[in-house]
Amino acid sequence: MNVTARSRTWLALGLSLVAVGCDPDPELGADEAEHDSPLVSPNIVISQLYGGGGNAGAPLTNDYVELFNRGASTVTITGWSVQYASATGSSWAAASLSGSIPAGGYYLVRLASNGSVGASLPAADATGTMNLSGTSGKVALVTSQTLLSCGASACLPNGSIRDLVGYGSANQSEGSTAPTQSNTSAGFRSAHGCTETDNNAADFATGAPAPRNSSTTRAPCSGGGGGTDAGVPDGGSPPPTGDGTPTRQPCTSSFGSAMTAGFGRLDGFLVSIVNPNTTTACRGDDNHIHLQVRVNGRVQDIAVNIASTSGNPNVDFRTLNAPLRGGAWSEGWHTGQSLDYANHLGVSASSFTERTPIQLTSLVDSTLASANHVSIFTTGFDATGGHLIHRNPTNHDGAIVINPLSANPQSLLFHFVTQSF
Repeated sequence: MNVTARSRTWLALGLSLVAVGCDPDPELGADEAEHDSPLVSPNIVISQLYGGGGNAGAPLTNDYVELFNRGASTVTITGWSVQYASATGSSWAAASLSGSIPAGGYYLVRLASNGSVGASLPAADATGTMNLSGTSGKVALVTSQTLLSCGASACLPNGSIRDLVGYGSANQSEGSTAPTQSNTSAGFRSAHGCTETDNNAADFATGAPAPRNSSTTRAPCSGGGGGTDAGVPDGGSPPPTGDGTPTRQPCTSSFGSAMTAGFGRLDGFLVSIVNPNTTTACRGDDNHIHLQVRVNGRVQDIAVNIASTSGNPNVDFRTLNAPLRGGAWSEGWHTGQSLDYANHLGVSASSFTERTPIQLTSLVDSTLASANHVSIFTTGFDATGGHLIHRNPTNHDGAIVINPLSANPQSLLFHFVTQSF
């Protein structure tokens, strides 16, 4: 945990643009401990881990391990444990697990803190006292609560280890180790947790910590379930046009096309999400998340405000389920389609909750994890792409609408904390 603070970086997870099929072998039961490989998990995996909690510059106060069910059925994990050992050590500590994880569901294990720096984690589903290294270590998901003793000797194969992630300079891992982490970066399993190739280096990349828990919208690895929209299948030559999962992308200078237009509604396919960064390389800064939305074969850049540039930097946020305004979803740019939070949706400033930029980044990321079809109300496009995805003084309010093909899609609404309406 005693790690020198590093400059804040936001790196790509390098995921596939096409949804990853994650169904287990149909001949295996969802809770069956025997796998078609002793290392590849057909269901529960470690999807995210972070060891910089509370350190200098850390965005969050606590370390954590996040689990994900990449299988097709609910799995009971009562009696299981998450265990940790240092990079070269063979002394393990454990956090006990209980309950179950549905298909496409997340489960958050809150661990120790090294100080008071950073924001609190979302509500934890389990807790433990392990102090993870912020850079290198070994984390195992074990189907019992018996402590492991490997490290000097090989940890795998072991029938009780459902998943093993070695990161940084760890001496045990599945394949090669996952990347080294820092106070400001967590390890993420690709495709929001679906990817499992039996190689930590291939399956994991680093990015800003964004813990998900059992309340996070489910994100099944294959079609159907609560995370998809109307069930349009993936298919055709690129770009994908169905329920593909948005990818994590790095900041680059070629971010997509820009249009010059007044307020309206953009209907397209969300193909990637780019988190805030500290440079201008992707037309971004610490105050925006960028969405890449494919519309009629071209990628449009949508900038979403998550922080104010003056006064209180926090932004108020809420979600709302309501019918899509302006008619049915139809790929393209629909000029003149306006949205007014108060008059059209019946919400006021008092119904929003204030969020810090870190909290809001995590919320947007988890909410959009399984989105594909989107409708985005924007108060205008300019040379830097779609902008003003928040309440506007002229009441041409911005919003992101996910799963707009459904009868009651979810809208993401934003406004600055200084605004009353």
